[in-house]
Amino acid sequence: MARHAAFIDTGRKIWYDKQNETRKKGEYEIMEGKLTEAQLKGLTEGDFRKIRQELWDINNEKKPPVLKALNEARAQGDLSENAEYSASKAKLRAMEGRERYLNNLLDNNPKFEETAGPDEAGMNNTVRLHSEKTDRDMTIKIVTWIRVDPLQRKVSINSPVGKAAYGQKVGDRVLVTLDSGETYYITILDIDKTTTEDDDVINSY
Repeated sequence: MARHAAFIDTGRKIWYDKQNETRKKGEYEIMEGKLTEAQLKGLTEGDFRKIRQELWDINNEKKPPVLKALNEARAQGDLSENAEYSASKAKLRAMEGRERYLNNLLDNNPKFEETAGPDEAGMNNTVRLHSEKTDRDMTIKIVTWIRVDPLQRKVSINSPVGKAAYGQKVGDRVLVTLDSGETYYITILDIDKTTTEDDDVINSY
């Protein structure tokens, strides 16, 4: 993967040898991740599979009994005070909204193309890092933007930390830039080349 030029704390450029991974003693390389717009919007094959499965479930398992309940409620006549009808109508609206959201994901997002090398932090990898902002170690999993879960430390690839960590190697010290403009550094401590996303859930819209 192509990398940006490296910098030390003073901002002075230092030489970076891609082949030998050489580093000047006592100096840290501050590398920025390099991601295309397509990668930031991209979804994995597993994402697309989950989306198609959920659409199938909505149309073939969840929606039919709701439509049946609506038809039965209509057959009862006056709907103004029919609680079952109101509840079924609300369920149908929620399903249709979810269905539109999922179809939009299929229609408007490219397939994610992995560019991280075998020793670099990539999609679905678990990364242990040290944050200089909190002076603590933390473990994250880099995921696509539709599978973010802060409680499970599943971090979007287009979040500040995700962008910074992607494509980095163990030992790299990386600048993180928040949306507010605040910056801090993280150091990559370990990379587990996990790829599974079976337990990940597609977020609500």
